[in-house]
Amino acid sequence: MKVLGFIPISVWDLLDVAIISVFIYFVLRVLSGTKVIVLMAGITLLFLIGLIAKVLQLPSLSLLVSAVQTFGIVILIVIFQPEMRKFLMEMGSLPLVKFFIPEESVPIDEILSAIEEILRRRLGALIIIERRLSLRDFAEDTGVIIDGKLSAPLLVSIFDKRSPLHDGAVIIKNDRIIASSVMVPMSVRYRGTGARHRAAAGITEVSDAISIAVSEERGTITLFHKGEAYYNLTLERLRTYLERLLRYEKI
Repeated sequence: MKVLGFIPISVWDLLDVAIISVFIYFVLRVLSGTKVIVLMAGITLLFLIGLIAKVLQLPSLSLLVSAVQTFGIVILIVIFQPEMRKFLMEMGSLPLVKFFIPEESVPIDEILSAIEEILRRRLGALIIIERRLSLRDFAEDTGVIIDGKLSAPLLVSIFDKRSPLHDGAVIIKNDRIIASSVMVPMSVRYRGTGARHRAAAGITEVSDAISIAVSEERGTITLFHKGEAYYNLTLERLRTYLERLLRYEKI
């Protein structure tokens, strides 16, 4: 096939353009509203300056731009780590990727039983369910590693006010409690709420985790996913959300 009568284009060329177009659209959609978009304009300008410097044969300017570009990539990765995590999280949620990922085996009944008892005792709790993106760094840097079999009595005992581990979050991975007393980044979107709910929202903004905040004062349940809050849930409503999000397989 020829465009304008003389430019040869094959089916593979069209496929190549289509894939690149979808990729660019996906990147812009994920990063829209973040500071990365503004920075991309600066990177584009820097690239144009480097191109002009090479065309005009300006060696000093070319060398300077080349050095900035080389070290700039490393600096960008460090500065924009949250945005990179968000991008990878969105990539991991694509249907094609999910096809190759085994179903999660989180014992929802144990979590619900624990929350029911926590509500009865008027305790507070922050439960984080780790998914594809590892939260091991948060667990090891700020928390107490447990790596124990998940059970309702163990969860309740951790959040008991007399327990030295009740402050902070519990991280769960499948049927294991990875760590307790974990400190996670707080959201800036929910400034009118308490620290527990801000932390519950914050971890879901930088990862694909699911978090559940139980309010000690109000006795309410709030679920957070991708930074969005689902307030005043009943235990049955919470079960519905968890089964839907975890591609639930009863164990």
